[in-house]
Amino acid sequence: MAYLLIRQKFAEYTRWREAFDSLAQQRDALGLETVAVTTNTSDPSEAVVLFRFDDIEQLRKHFPSPELKEAWRRGGVIEGSNQVTFLQEVVPPAETG
Repeated sequence: MAYLLIRQKFAEYTRWREAFDSLAQQRDALGLETVAVTTNTSDPSEAVVLFRFDDIEQLRKHFPSPELKEAWRRGGVIEGSNQVTFLQEVVPPAETG
């Protein structure tokens, strides 16, 4: 299973969340499943979002799309704060008896 972790700072949560929610159809079309939308307890002006996905090539086309950049602007994302990390679940090797 593959995951995408996004961290970004914003000026105001409600504005950020509206912009995030406006991209729901685009995320669905890319096969992104939202696992968690959170804020950092140490820094409440930072969103931390985890997605699950199957096709990394589809995602690479999306980052950063003009629509995504526009949503970041509308949402008050602080320029330069985006951190995008692709994660791969590691399945432990089968134990041998």
